Amino acid sequence: MIDQIDEIIKSSLTTLAEDIASGWTGRREREVVSLFCFGHLLRHCRPGSFLLDPTQIAIEVAIPQIPGQTALTGKVGSKKQVCKDIVIWPKARMTCWDDTGKPTVKPASVIEWKHNEDAISDYDVQWLCEFSAQVPNFVGYAISSNQPARGYKLSCTRVFHGEAEAKWLYLV
Repeated sequence: MIDQIDEIIKSSLTTLAEDIASGWTGRREREVVSLFCFGHLLRHCRPGSFLLDPTQIAIEVAIPQIPGQTALTGKVGSKKQVCKDIVIWPKARMTCWDDTGKPTVKPASVIEWKHNEDAISDYDVQWLCEFSAQVPNFVGYAISSNQPARGYKLSCTRVFHGEAEAKWLYLV
């Protein structure tokens, strides 16, 4: 499953990079996230694949929060759930809410994105490391990208079992 997700993400990011470099005019993170999901990731939904239904892909949805959230942010408290840029669920039509209404259901993957940033977010990587250390069969990605006017690049750090692999994919 993880190998399939990696292959899907790498392929989708590669075609996205080609799309953006060819003159795409988007400026904001939400615009690139939307282009990625609907223009590149969705193409990989097919029978027999891990990603077999479009409803496995969600944008800005809640997932369970990590127990160490307050230590990461220095804030006094945190909610039991947190919204993430892109979430990929193991099955169609899933959410984080269990039968009792608590946010306990874990995704297969989370993608955190920063657009028009020159570097991957340290916070995103730390959060993904904490989450992935606690959730087997989970892979996370922290991405930074720039529009062509800023010197296009796309960098992706992959996180699995609490370990981050910087520049897992790096496209310029």
